[in-house]
Amino acid sequence: MTATFDLPAADADATDFGRQLGSLRHQLQLARLSPDAQRQARQLAALDAGLRVLSARADLLRLRQELQPLPTERLEPWPLLQQAWQEQAPMAALLGVQAQFRPHADPRALGALYGSGRWLRRLLSECIESAMVNAPGCPIEMEHRPVGSHTQIVLLGTRAFTTDHDGPARDLAEAIARAHGGELRIEQDDDTRDLIVELPTGAPFQADASGAQLQAARFAQDLAALQERARRRTGAPIGDER
Repeated sequence: MTATFDLPAADADATDFGRQLGSLRHQLQLARLSPDAQRQARQLAALDAGLRVLSARADLLRLRQELQPLPTERLEPWPLLQQAWQEQAPMAALLGVQAQFRPHADPRALGALYGSGRWLRRLLSECIESAMVNAPGCPIEMEHRPVGSHTQIVLLGTRAFTTDHDGPARDLAEAIARAHGGELRIEQDDDTRDLIVELPTGAPFQADASGAQLQAARFAQDLAALQERARRRTGAPIGDER
């Protein structure tokens, strides 16, 4: 018995997905009964990859509906990243992966994100999960970079989104970023490969209102400047959270 399955097309309906999930669950039960530990491990890994693909495709189908209109939750980027990591903690323990957080600014002075907390956590979780699965046992370095009216969350030296099975998960992550006015991109040179999630801060993103976008960007810039001046007046060092 080998773990084989035909994943539904990206435009499959709920019935197709339900049938495929039933098939995967059945194969999972059979894999658990395998007396060969190595064979079982391969079967379970293949099934897990299939479930990740299926989950990403299913969520792509409902993403547009759930984010129209875009929610306007106010979200702090650094706690959001830590929450996404905590959601992946059980898998991290299983794969022997640890997180190394490298904030580059005082978290109190960072511009807030606006949008759907659940979907933004999903975006970051997809990035983290892919990095762990593709490089088990390797630590994940994550840092924060405030850049003008945007914020960047970066996975340094990562192997996230490097396999065929990563395609739907990357599509989902990119779609979530775009829905919030941001982007997901890979920056690579001879020595390193970084994954960057860049999102606007300071005001809710409005996709079809250019004037509102400009206003939001200006607001974020002004807010960042005010926070920087306030920090200088108080003499609070960067990273001091007392």
